Amino acid sequence: MDISIASISQANLNALARLGKVRPAWTAVRTAREALGLPEDTLLHAGPPLDNPRQPPKPVLASAILCCLHEGWAQDEAQAQRLIEDGRIALFPAQQHGAVTPLAAVISPSTSLVEVTDLNGGQPARRAWSLLGSGAGPQIRFGSRNPEIQPRLLWRDRVLAPTLSAALQKGAIELNQLATAGLAGGDDMHGRTSAANAALCERLIPALPDDAPPEVASMLASSPLFFLTLWMAACHLMLDAAADRGRDRTSSLVVGFAGNGEHFGIRLAGNPSQWITEPGRPPVGPRFNPGLQAEPLPVIGDSGAIDAVGFGGQALSFSPEISAALQGCLPARWQDRPALLIGTHPAFADAGLRAGLDAGRVVASGLAPLAAIAMIDANGEHGLLGRGVFTPSPELFAKAVAALRLAEQDS
Repeated sequence: MDISIASISQANLNALARLGKVRPAWTAVRTAREALGLPEDTLLHAGPPLDNPRQPPKPVLASAILCCLHEGWAQDEAQAQRLIEDGRIALFPAQQHGAVTPLAAVISPSTSLVEVTDLNGGQPARRAWSLLGSGAGPQIRFGSRNPEIQPRLLWRDRVLAPTLSAALQKGAIELNQLATAGLAGGDDMHGRTSAANAALCERLIPALPDDAPPEVASMLASSPLFFLTLWMAACHLMLDAAADRGRDRTSSLVVGFAGNGEHFGIRLAGNPSQWITEPGRPPVGPRFNPGLQAEPLPVIGDSGAIDAVGFGGQALSFSPEISAALQGCLPARWQDRPALLIGTHPAFADAGLRAGLDAGRVVASGLAPLAAIAMIDANGEHGLLGRGVFTPSPELFAKAVAALRLAEQDS
């Protein structure tokens, strides 16, 4: 079947239209307690539900333990691990709460989140949240117990968050324009956001309060992936609008595309509450330290929302740097992946970007979409291992389409 001329259902066109109407803007920095109503003793992880939240993958466990210490729920790592193993600390998927989190990062009540709002939304306005980045170096998203992470969490929540919150009081920052600058500057908007981040800094740094600690501006300017979690929230917001529960129950547009370190799963617009999963496999790609003997974790993170909209793995042709770095790891016909997308997004049509990943086109073509996502150590010791690309199986999408048809018959 020629997927470039495949017919597009009205349900998918409707879902794509809703996606394209979203006008995402960074409006606030809030704690998860404030933004999500996240209760005590509760943590949020990436991807579909875990098989056993009391025994999460080791990188998720490492991040959860650090969050327990950060919240003051435990006095040491051993006590924190017991709380998790006993089920006294509960872990749930972040997407169930309207949030997305990168790699093995978990969200606790005190976690500072970026809030992205649809300026074209009604009342109440549609919102999504993701982790507030805090610069380069050891990070909770890499899933290790590195002792340098704890002071970084304190700085994020006590210094960075209030400083950026004050800057945003001067006005929301619309994100589509920054992403357009990113595409023009060689970003795929997932593995690389350098140009988009530079455009963000031009807007954000002058708005910092006069008494802002100098390290805040320095961190923003020297952290090319700071924009990533903002764009994760923006893409999740678009996908959530595409789902718009109760409408277009036959839509096979992908609105969830994420891993939890055990399984990889997708959700479709026609039945967005149902995860369809398969056993996860690790991303493949170049290592930062080829001599390090460490196994990568099966794919993890909610950042696949970016790839599902049409960026990342479906937009590698926009980023010679990323496609060159992954050369030799990319599957055959990787340049054909944009044909799995059913149309365009009005904000990015002039750039030539396609949008709207269709599970039906995956099934018809036998080509699976790509996710440009990092590799982390499966043992929760070494953290970030390298760049990567992940390709789910076409059978996963066939399973999702079959489940959608079955749900339609039963309704």
